[in-house]
Amino acid sequence: MRNHYDVVIVGGGVQGLSLAYNLARSGLLRVAVLEKSYIGSGASGRNGEMIRSAFASLEWIRLFDHSIQIWETLSDELDFNVMFTRCGYLVLATKADEMKAYGTYAKLQEEFGLKTFLLDRDEVVKRIPALNPEMVAGGIYQPDGGFARHDAVVWAYARAARRLSVEIFPHTEVIGIRVKSGSITGVNTTKGDIETQTVVNAAGAHAGWVAQMAGLTLPTQTCRLEMLATEPLKPFLSMALASPYSLSYMHQSTRGEFIGGAEIENLPASNSLRSSRRAVQDMAQKFTLLFPGLCGARLMRQWAGVVGMAADMSPLLGPVDGVEGFILDCGWVYGFMGAPAGGKLMAELILTGETPKHIRPFNLNRFKTGKLIVDPSLTVSTGSIEKNEKNRR
Repeated sequence: MRNHYDVVIVGGGVQGLSLAYNLARSGLLRVAVLEKSYIGSGASGRNGEMIRSAFASLEWIRLFDHSIQIWETLSDELDFNVMFTRCGYLVLATKADEMKAYGTYAKLQEEFGLKTFLLDRDEVVKRIPALNPEMVAGGIYQPDGGFARHDAVVWAYARAARRLSVEIFPHTEVIGIRVKSGSITGVNTTKGDIETQTVVNAAGAHAGWVAQMAGLTLPTQTCRLEMLATEPLKPFLSMALASPYSLSYMHQSTRGEFIGGAEIENLPASNSLRSSRRAVQDMAQKFTLLFPGLCGARLMRQWAGVVGMAADMSPLLGPVDGVEGFILDCGWVYGFMGAPAGGKLMAELILTGETPKHIRPFNLNRFKTGKLIVDPSLTVSTGSIEKNEKNRR
């Protein structure tokens, strides 16, 4: 470990590694990534792997469509197969009022240039015959959506960053951030102290604690999300699928495993990685209601991950007032799918000092101005958003 780095990134997940790679690719040589556990040990290795840009707000559409364009050629760029499967992505509507709202979302997506299609009930059932028709009112279909292998993406970015001389230090915990006269001067770690004028908080679920070291309080809380995978089954789900009505999301892997997660209503704050019986029961009920053919399928594994959710469920990106050189790259609930664009745009911010338009609305100051970014197409309950906002206040 050197005594000095131009940029120190706290967090060795996919966002931190993507940023490090993009900084080094642009010619910045002294970049360090510090991870208190192993690389990809957080939500980067515990997420649902699904990728789309068919959202309901301009801010989310613009940011994530930029990301999906990079996903198309990411394997070639990183010289590593990230297993991006462009199978399409369906956001399912179950109720008539959902379908009415989807018409508004689809119009906004079309205005932005997304190639999405509004499907009626019969079209959805024809494309996915295994769906329970009573759970289908229609949906929004994005042909260029899909999923990728999260572990492969972490390895790809880490290897590509190391080739460009990024220094990655796993099992190296940040225990202090030095601030003098309102500016970053360095960080203290369990393996020594580092001088730097730029620290990026990409610590995921632990971003709140990292921010406290710099004297800041973030409007986030740590929540646990859980997923499961079944034994390999005959192909029945040809695309990625999200069901906002049941707060669930799912896809079938190339090996036939049904992989999905579901959120419990009014998600409680938790930093535990222990799987729970309550969650697996909730997921089983929701998945078998959507796909009756899953009844009797054997559960192969279950796991949990934690994320740092902002009050409006949107990421926190950019510099902060009062601490020069401290930059946020956290609050990502959909951080895996947004990593290619996130790393590229955040690198542009650091190298030029100018905030790209794609990430400008996600600045921390939105909680002062009241311009929160709430996207109603997320698989998250309104109660969770309201609870987070209440906790923030």
